[in-house]
Amino acid sequence: MTGRSHLLIGGFAVLCAMRWHILSPEPFSVCTGLLGSLLPDIDTERSMLGCRVKFLSRFLAKAFGHRGLTHSGLMLLVIAAISQGLMGPESLRGPWGALLLGAATHIAADLPTGGCQFLAPLSRSRLSLWPYVRTGGIGEIMLLVPILCLLGWAGFSGKGPVAGHVPPPAHPSRLRGHVLKDISFSS
Repeated sequence: MTGRSHLLIGGFAVLCAMRWHILSPEPFSVCTGLLGSLLPDIDTERSMLGCRVKFLSRFLAKAFGHRGLTHSGLMLLVIAAISQGLMGPESLRGPWGALLLGAATHIAADLPTGGCQFLAPLSRSRLSLWPYVRTGGIGEIMLLVPILCLLGWAGFSGKGPVAGHVPPPAHPSRLRGHVLKDISFSS
């Protein structure tokens, strides 16, 4: 998918996670979620993020290839487990969790457009979803619009992915001073 498509899907997913009280509603979390939605493509200098850090992009492309280690779902889970172990479970509710969610949406969105080495570094085989969609083509738009509609509907309806999910109590000092006090819409 193109960078714009990744930004749209990642941004919608982060806002939905805030609406469902999985992520805390912070403006910085939205920014890190958008960054995370572009981050896996840092392994190619033709991407929105990779063209700004060409030296790193060239190194990653040469060492791991495009859609290799940076597109690994296994590595994403390992990073989430390590951060939860080092910083506690609350760390995944803030900007760090939004960054990982943005990266996860990127990896999921790339599955129908050529696939990813989902289990890298354990396996170099690519996981790909059917139907195959060409990046930047009409197929991408036909895939993008339903995804955004589904995320938009889920965010506005307020129904989270887990039935009976009770949001954790918000610490009052955490919400003080933020522009976004709460992302909630009337039902």
